[in-house]
Amino acid sequence: MKKDMNILPRAFTFTELCAVTVILAILCGLLLPALQASREESRQTLCTDNQHQLMTATQKYYETQKEFPYYTGTHRVISSKGYNSSIMGYSVQAAVLPYLGEAALFETFAEQYREPQTKLWMWLGFIEAASREAAATDIAVFRCPADGDAVKSSSLLTTKNGKCGKGMDSPVASGNYVVCNGSGLEYNYDHTVITDGVVSKKAARTLDMFKDGTANTLFFSEAIIGDTSRYENTPPESKTPWKRTATIKTENVPYRGLENWLADVPGVDGLRAANDFDLPNFITVNVDNWYGVRCFSWMIGDSYATGFTTFSVPNPPYSDWCDEMGIGFFAARSFHPGGVNAVNTDGSARFVTNSIDRKVWQKLGSMK
Repeated sequence: MKKDMNILPRAFTFTELCAVTVILAILCGLLLPALQASREESRQTLCTDNQHQLMTATQKYYETQKEFPYYTGTHRVISSKGYNSSIMGYSVQAAVLPYLGEAALFETFAEQYREPQTKLWMWLGFIEAASREAAATDIAVFRCPADGDAVKSSSLLTTKNGKCGKGMDSPVASGNYVVCNGSGLEYNYDHTVITDGVVSKKAARTLDMFKDGTANTLFFSEAIIGDTSRYENTPPESKTPWKRTATIKTENVPYRGLENWLADVPGVDGLRAANDFDLPNFITVNVDNWYGVRCFSWMIGDSYATGFTTFSVPNPPYSDWCDEMGIGFFAARSFHPGGVNAVNTDGSARFVTNSIDRKVWQKLGSMK
């Protein structure tokens, strides 16, 4: 019998199509978490590698200089206009550029860096001309891949956005990695004086100073770049406290007086931070303005740009806080699920969970 060549193949029924769709959805549901986990693992690995590179460069710096790098510059001065101002210096990241294969970039501002009273900028005002090319350079090893959506360049110092100083024509490059300024207890959040941390202003640390060993003392961790806003009256949303830093309402806090300030009396207007200090409530009561200043420049030797303390556990549910000179409480933060990456002074890496015991975390931030 002859076959009928005009018979068309049978199409899928609606029920069959639904069944296939459901199976595909189930497969996607099974594969997507694994894919996301794989991507996060890659980000974690690259983040740890970045911090390893920074620590290796820092150790090479130590071999050459016989001391660890620190925040350069002076903090408390009387300006020509007769009032107190803040002249800031360079970061640890700037100091170790030659050991990261960036010697040529470092040489663009090396003469200024080596000045006895190295100055870099005045509070959200300007960066000296000799340092601007380097300050605007985006350096991959300074960026955490998990914070990929953050701005690579901040316009906080530009003439258009600036409200003090000379202003700048171009943005500066931001960075996620921060150095440990101390435990944050007592006055050890004030990076402008010598703290119990590895890095503070003009504090040259040597290996014999580590009471608990370099394997138990943090050097680098990470933070999330702020939204670069300034002079805002609006706080960040509760789910994104890292976006903006609260600044102090000075009339609510006793003032130390200019003489004590210039004499390096530590702390924010004499504020001591005991273990029971209620920082979230203090922020709520004493907030004046909000700045998206966190980590906006890898070059600036100041806590809000390149430092952190271990006073608060990683990724606290409240914002960072500082006074008008940038002295305050800045936490380690990241988009890695559950915690932050950190590197000890001996180069050993660790992933620190948000649930770490607070006293253990504070101890890791202290050399003592």
